[in-house]
Amino acid sequence: MQAICHAVVQAPEGRIRIEGTQAFVQTELARYAQPEFEIITTAPEPVTLASPAIDFTHLTELPGDNMAQKTVNAALLMSYSDLSQGIQKTPLWRIRDIVKQLHCHDTNNFSAILRRETALFSHSGEPTLALNAQGMERAAHLAQQLQLV
Repeated sequence: MQAICHAVVQAPEGRIRIEGTQAFVQTELARYAQPEFEIITTAPEPVTLASPAIDFTHLTELPGDNMAQKTVNAALLMSYSDLSQGIQKTPLWRIRDIVKQLHCHDTNNFSAILRRETALFSHSGEPTLALNAQGMERAAHLAQQLQLV
């Protein structure tokens, strides 16, 4: 099980939702401890997500010729795993965690890489993504190819 915490901060130009591990949320909230920001809500207890359907602990390397392809493949696999558990939208921070663990995180281009892939993912303006039909097909094929399902 993975514990997920969240907080919402009122900023001068809108609201910011922070979601992630308890340590991550606390670190981010410290950045907003200024008079112009107001912390609206925080999750008093971490919300627990079920273990992913795909066991990423056995994955030692992501397929792909470069960091961009590896990032897209990580997003496909994580989204596919989440969807098999009924989770429609995958938070970007979870994909970022996987690519960091597998040493293929492109710090400067992470979000742009995923935003470009409109044929595979739909983006709702939130820090999440969901698989499109083509993305679902490609993710299923990738999971079978890597023998993760």
